Amino acid sequence: MKYPVPLSVLLGICLIGCSTTHRHTNQVDRPLDGYPCQDEKLMNGAQTVWAKQRIKERDYFAQPNDWTCNASSFIMIFRTLTGQDIALEKVVQQMGAVEGKGAENSRVVEAFQALGPQYDVVTGQSSSHPKVRNFPSGIRSAEKKRELETLKRLLREGYLVIINFREPVEGGGHYGVLQGINDQAIEIADPYYGRRSVLPWKDFDFRTGYSNPVLHGWYVAVRQKPPQS
Repeated sequence: MKYPVPLSVLLGICLIGCSTTHRHTNQVDRPLDGYPCQDEKLMNGAQTVWAKQRIKERDYFAQPNDWTCNASSFIMIFRTLTGQDIALEKVVQQMGAVEGKGAENSRVVEAFQALGPQYDVVTGQSSSHPKVRNFPSGIRSAEKKRELETLKRLLREGYLVIINFREPVEGGGHYGVLQGINDQAIEIADPYYGRRSVLPWKDFDFRTGYSNPVLHGWYVAVRQKPPQS
């Protein structure tokens, strides 16, 4: 079932929700083994840039429904950063998430900023362009190259990163935690598909389908501030 696009999205607010075509699921019957037909060997090699703090099995959190990929990704990073747990209901309330839609990107940033001054929080997007079928391939290729370098830089600088991307099966907006990246593939701790979800870079679409114009490259990244000398 497709849901109508909210007016706020048409105005460019860019609501966060996961793909609204996902069926309601629980943590037992969902596909947690990664993306369909994934090839983890694509992540092999010295050229891969890995997150300095990857999501361990105990810190992974599977989203319990179709609209909390944002909050579930936050929980994974919260657990990794602090060694503590936090209830999904508390995160949803803090972000003002709405069933079927999720929360606004800005509220995810605010949730990280609320962790305290000991953390650096940065956010950004690389570009935007109209939703047109025949958008110039040269511009899109240049965008993907910039996005690749942005994600590599964030990992090298020690950030844990939530990325907004097009869900690879049903095509809606989705969120996950960046784990590693190279010129061939990207690995995501995906709250829907699994802790080690690998997608070929050529098939990765680092943008949300919920805004007009389409927003490219939205992310929020957090790291503990390095000690001052």
